[in-house]
Amino acid sequence: MHKLFNLGCKLNQYEGFCLLEKFLYIEDLVIVNTCCVTKEAEVKSFKKYRHAIKKFPKSYIIVTGCLCKLYPEKFSQAHQVIDTTQRNHLIRDVFPAPEKSRYFLKIEDGCNGVCTFCIVSKVRSTIESKPLTDIEKEINWAVSCGYKEIVLVGANIGLYGIDVGLRLTDLLKMLKKVSNLPRVRLSSIEPQFINAELVEILKELPFCRHFHIPIQSADDLVLCRMGRNYDVFHLKKIIDLIRKNFVDVAISGDVIVGFPGEGEEEFLNTYTFVESHPFTHLHVFRYSPRPGTEALTLGDPVPYEEKKRRLWRLKILIAGKNYQFRKGLLNEIFDIIVEKNNGIPSGLTDNYIRVEFDGDYGESSLLHVKITDVTEDRTVGDVVNASRDN
Repeated sequence: MHKLFNLGCKLNQYEGFCLLEKFLYIEDLVIVNTCCVTKEAEVKSFKKYRHAIKKFPKSYIIVTGCLCKLYPEKFSQAHQVIDTTQRNHLIRDVFPAPEKSRYFLKIEDGCNGVCTFCIVSKVRSTIESKPLTDIEKEINWAVSCGYKEIVLVGANIGLYGIDVGLRLTDLLKMLKKVSNLPRVRLSSIEPQFINAELVEILKELPFCRHFHIPIQSADDLVLCRMGRNYDVFHLKKIIDLIRKNFVDVAISGDVIVGFPGEGEEEFLNTYTFVESHPFTHLHVFRYSPRPGTEALTLGDPVPYEEKKRRLWRLKILIAGKNYQFRKGLLNEIFDIIVEKNNGIPSGLTDNYIRVEFDGDYGESSLLHVKITDVTEDRTVGDVVNASRDN
């Protein structure tokens, strides 16, 4: 038996699948891949660990991930504890076999950010970029396995190459030379790394029209207290740049509500910004103090119920904006890569809309699908033509 409990971001999941490949020689294996980006993720990780210890008492249990970097002593019942630094060394030459229709490719690790709320730069402090030749080799391997979309992931992909004298744009230029390059998606990119040069290079690639931008707030005072090195003017500038260069582009983001110093006026600045700009998806988080972060010293002055109210206001707002965006795609035809959840076929458009459709198609098949119906919680389409390479 081989079992993997993967928690956390796409980067962490990539590393979990790599570690599973590395230890496949162990016949009875359980890996718990932990996360600590939020208090909720930390709680879930400890819960999965306790579940594994209780349910699989005879298995060889490995605990890994970011939480191991913070609290290695809390996993003493595991047979082996592997923190992120050790894991990077172990999986350096390993290609994962993820159970996904899209291939998540790690291009870098590490973040040198000084965000006052974030623990990531503490547990992934060393910036390490994957060599261009290794990235090309891994893409070719993924294509040979039938993957038709590559998602570039990292702790902070905008920092790619900073440790070796390169930039993310150098990697993207290299991709233009890769034969049979599938479509390419950026997982998440910080606002300060989006500029005209990046956009122009992306336009020359089979790029998925989706930018996930962790804006965190749209109030200058709050951004300053968060340690973010941009302001609202810059956010407006990059969103305008994206809209001018990509038709029907999806723009998603992360927002933290209830950060110390965010009063009603500051929250409304963020709310109005999201309302007046073309966001299509939003991940909204309630702020909670994290041990080991600078913001811990600021206390937690915003009451829980107020954080909850702000969170739901943004969730309701973005649900309406997402619905309007999807309605604007009616009768358009998209390339969709088949995924199956509980046997129901669906897939993502390049601009990050999940479309459901009927038919018996293999996982990872590439279909041409026309969007025929949009409701508040579903997007439905008809298969127009199946690609010849299915």
